[in-house]
Amino acid sequence: MKAVVIGGGPAGYVAALSLKRLGAEVLLIEREELGGTCLNKGCIPTKTIIHSLGLLEKIKNQKIINEINYPNISVDLQTLMQKKDNVVDTQKKGLLMLLKHSGVKIIKSEAELINPQTVFLKETSEKIQADRIIIATGSKPAKLPMLSFDGKKILSSDDLWNLKKIPESITIIGAGAIGCEFAWIFHLLGSKVTLIELMPKILPMEEEDISKEVEKLFKKRKIQFYTGVRIQDLKIFDNSVQITLSNEKILTSEIVLVSVGRAFNTDCIKTSEIKLGNKKEIIVNERMQTNIENIFAAGDVIGNWLLAHVAYKEGEIAAKNAMGDNKKMDYTVIPSTIFTVTEVASVGLKEADAIQKGFNVKKGIFPFRAIGKAHVVGEIEGFIKVIADKDSDIIVGAHIVGADASELIHELAMAVKFKIKINDLKELIHSHPTLSECIGEAIKDISGEAIHKIK
Repeated sequence: MKAVVIGGGPAGYVAALSLKRLGAEVLLIEREELGGTCLNKGCIPTKTIIHSLGLLEKIKNQKIINEINYPNISVDLQTLMQKKDNVVDTQKKGLLMLLKHSGVKIIKSEAELINPQTVFLKETSEKIQADRIIIATGSKPAKLPMLSFDGKKILSSDDLWNLKKIPESITIIGAGAIGCEFAWIFHLLGSKVTLIELMPKILPMEEEDISKEVEKLFKKRKIQFYTGVRIQDLKIFDNSVQITLSNEKILTSEIVLVSVGRAFNTDCIKTSEIKLGNKKEIIVNERMQTNIENIFAAGDVIGNWLLAHVAYKEGEIAAKNAMGDNKKMDYTVIPSTIFTVTEVASVGLKEADAIQKGFNVKKGIFPFRAIGKAHVVGEIEGFIKVIADKDSDIIVGAHIVGADASELIHELAMAVKFKIKINDLKELIHSHPTLSECIGEAIKDISGEAIHKIK
């Protein structure tokens, strides 16, 4: 069976590898760089920058450097970007090697789907016939009517990687995951940062208590933010951009970052036979199958969870079903992680959603500052919140704001996935001294048994 995958990001390359291992002849078409946005412009670059700057920030906060001998430790942007490039290049080389050794044929070209069996390569004007096609073309930064990207003053998250100097000030429009991550990056770089958010809170998709904690941490570090406001007017000058908000506040900064969501890359679809949604996303069923039997889609382009780890799973499901299986995508337990002023992670239901769904909610909350390891590593801010159903004693959601939240969430994700009861999980012994102890205490706090929590 001959299969074509359009797009070499997380969904696409996983789909290609899965197809190959299931016995298909596979052609992977990518117009830019393997790894997609995640590897080249998103997850890996931003986390490399955040980790590097975070190390410097941690050293300063630990007060283990003699300020007389090291009075002006600062960031060299060129060196920092080179570190980021090295990490990305290493990952791309590894991915290329993996695909080639697996026997996946790779073509760099713009691709167009001109009918359900035919893909047109714009670089060579070649038409490729395929038995199965998987579309995994991803997404790109969404635009606002008043804020067209110019790459100089009004920037997308992609444009930021072309900066040659650290701006003195930056206004970020959109305080979701991307906006808050870049707010932290530019704060650590020394820029004056201001966030603008239409919704009533920053990180509007997160648990209420988590958003409040991040807002508190931003205020502590003098990162300004305005929530529940719209942009009324915008003026671009030679050396600055002036924004007038709906609350009549006027903001002036050197550059503006627009991070208001993503638009879906469906330009490759030149046939009207594939059904698209209102936002031009590809409509698929739980098997990742489009309305055309032999065409599947996965990743950002289907408009569900815009997360690389979800795209991995969707790509795998699409490939298996393209080869005749009957797998279904399960979105009920998806861990979500954000890397900002501190890490944020969540899985399962928020407290308000659990109540709305009829659960008899009970919860446990435990602060990191109450355990020894948090003080050892110098990161005592934040807490873990666990939500359970009182009637069944089962964990239905968990939310973390604090050090290593992105790693800690998976123990709780497993609890939600496999419907582990509170009384069973609280018997688990966590090693000391670890941040994981905070999970054990949060679990025990549901029944008022947390040892290290002051009542």
